[in-house]
Amino acid sequence: MAIAAVGAAASLKGAQAQAGGLANQATMARMKARQDALKYKQQGVSVLDNMLATMATQNARAGAGNVDPSSGNSAALRFLTLSAGSGEFYNTREGQTIVTRQGELQALEYHKQAKAIMQAAKIQAVASIAAAGYSGSQLGGAPSGGGSVGPMASAPAATYQPLQVGVSNSYNNIVDPTGVNTFMRLQ
Repeated sequence: MAIAAVGAAASLKGAQAQAGGLANQATMARMKARQDALKYKQQGVSVLDNMLATMATQNARAGAGNVDPSSGNSAALRFLTLSAGSGEFYNTREGQTIVTRQGELQALEYHKQAKAIMQAAKIQAVASIAAAGYSGSQLGGAPSGGGSVGPMASAPAATYQPLQVGVSNSYNNIVDPTGVNTFMRLQ
């Protein structure tokens, strides 16, 4: 049973190592998702920068041609630039959200696997200890009573029989409980 307990402890340690590895993978999945989200954020900032540069160029051209930049074709161009740029910006924001959630889901999956591995290892440890205990109980234990040690330790104890009528007055029988041997003892 002690060997089973040591084996169960070793399998639990192995499961803990596996679970720790999965926890590390979960952390790495979150970090990768965060990196990818930052890339999308960078793209969003670039889109906003391009929008500002385009609108500045449109205003400069309108001003150079003696056109009011807040009315007419110039205003329509600015509106189209804002519309296209904001659509692109929101696409990058969606990409950022998607990769973040994907990373979290992947990390959650790793944590579920780690929990399942630990749960299975605990069940296996209990089962192996229980099986060892059952096997040990089927083998039997040490003989009870007497508590003697040595070559005669498992032999049944002899019992003293009092003097009976018709038997010699100088001897008392000591009878083996198995009935195989009868011994005489001088009084």
